[in-house]
Amino acid sequence: MNSKPRIILRADGNSRIGLGHVVHSLALAEMLRHDFECLFAIQVPSHELQEQIKKTCDAVIVLPACNHDEDRFAHELDAYITKDVLVVLDGYKFSTAYQQSVKNKGCQLFCIDDIHSYVFVADTILNQAGGVDAAKYKTAPYTRVLIGPKYALLRPPFLRAAQEERTFPAGDVRVFLNLGGADPYDHTMRIAMELQRMQDIGKVEIIIGSAYQHLFELQAWLHQNPKFSLHQNLSAEEMCQLMQTCAVAITSASGVAYEYASVGGLLFVLQTAENQENLYTFLTQNGIAQKYEQLQQSIKIDLITAFEQAVTRQWLYFDGNAGERLRQVFQNMALAASITMRKATEDDLMLLFGWNNDSEVRKNSFNPKPIPLANHQAWFMARLKDEDTSIYIAESAGEPAAQIRFSLSGGTATISYLIAGGFRGKGLGHVVLLKGVEKLKQDHPRVTLVEGLVQRENNPSIKAFERAGFSYGEPDPEHPGAYRFVLGRDKK
Repeated sequence: MNSKPRIILRADGNSRIGLGHVVHSLALAEMLRHDFECLFAIQVPSHELQEQIKKTCDAVIVLPACNHDEDRFAHELDAYITKDVLVVLDGYKFSTAYQQSVKNKGCQLFCIDDIHSYVFVADTILNQAGGVDAAKYKTAPYTRVLIGPKYALLRPPFLRAAQEERTFPAGDVRVFLNLGGADPYDHTMRIAMELQRMQDIGKVEIIIGSAYQHLFELQAWLHQNPKFSLHQNLSAEEMCQLMQTCAVAITSASGVAYEYASVGGLLFVLQTAENQENLYTFLTQNGIAQKYEQLQQSIKIDLITAFEQAVTRQWLYFDGNAGERLRQVFQNMALAASITMRKATEDDLMLLFGWNNDSEVRKNSFNPKPIPLANHQAWFMARLKDEDTSIYIAESAGEPAAQIRFSLSGGTATISYLIAGGFRGKGLGHVVLLKGVEKLKQDHPRVTLVEGLVQRENNPSIKAFERAGFSYGEPDPEHPGAYRFVLGRDKK
């Protein structure tokens, strides 16, 4: 049995809508496959596409055709997901209702998006286009938004290429031309014909995918134009090697532009779809690429100098470490998904004694002095017997990770919590708060208000309460200098 955490990546692709979302998701799967079991869910894929996915993922979940405006669409993954599964959604039809259906299963949810056109309830959103204001996204309080090429969805050969020295390719100047795996409007043929008329252009390498629908016409044209070579269905390694022979590239403002920029060279981009606007703007305004319309003028200047300047600029954005950053994000998500709550017992006395006397915990407490063992023992045993106190231990795969305590008074519960030293800095604070409140309400349904007091200097705890959806309440009279967070109706 596979003991790795499971990820289900959900995206669609075909000759009509293109393969961009599938390519993004497969690049992410490549980054994660050694640490996670990766399953790919897709509606009615072609045989060729299934085989392509199987090269990266452990299995393919073939979903039946279902329009996104049908009620059953939001529940198409119900049979495959449980609360310990991580779900990745990449596409424009996975609206708030679809996301909420996934979250209702208790799953950690990751969305790849670049148009921010609806409310997100995902735990994490990735928009790899730079220059995007995260505030444009309407999200749940706990949602984390990752922006820019430091999280670029690059396949392994391109991550490696970004860390290697790049020099001007020897021999005749070659041009790399790739306008998407499907290119439904056949920009490939149009650009190829324009390049054929440019005297300064040497050999042109044209790359298409399995979903390209104009192959017969393109092959007939290429037969009359020998300086053009055609490549189809290249692997990532083959694509990277071909890019390395080309000093100039013409691509759509999509993932392939990022791939070439990670290799390095003179990059010219076109916006071939409406959803590419943000990326097109980012690439051209930051000197990573030039507009395709500037190609004819640019190739008449000193190509080697222009090439070296472009590579230097691209290195500022592509350092080859995106995979490691995203693996850490998903490891933290998997950790959050693994958290379970149990009631504290007498056997936890020394565990909590050690936790509560941790120097970081004492520093952020209202009473910073160390706690003597005798005092802790008397207090802890009394709290276990107190019907108005609930103490829970958060565990990850059986390992204690945090404590959360609730002191009850009528319908109000006051929180005190801490994260164990080895689990800090992993974004667990809001998860412990949310799962702790959920457990509390199961055990004490009468609770209508949950509150917590936080020292103003305790930024991690402040962010945890904010991400858990707590609001700032009226200050507590006994601790007026602290923030008071509330969840529910504040009667103060």
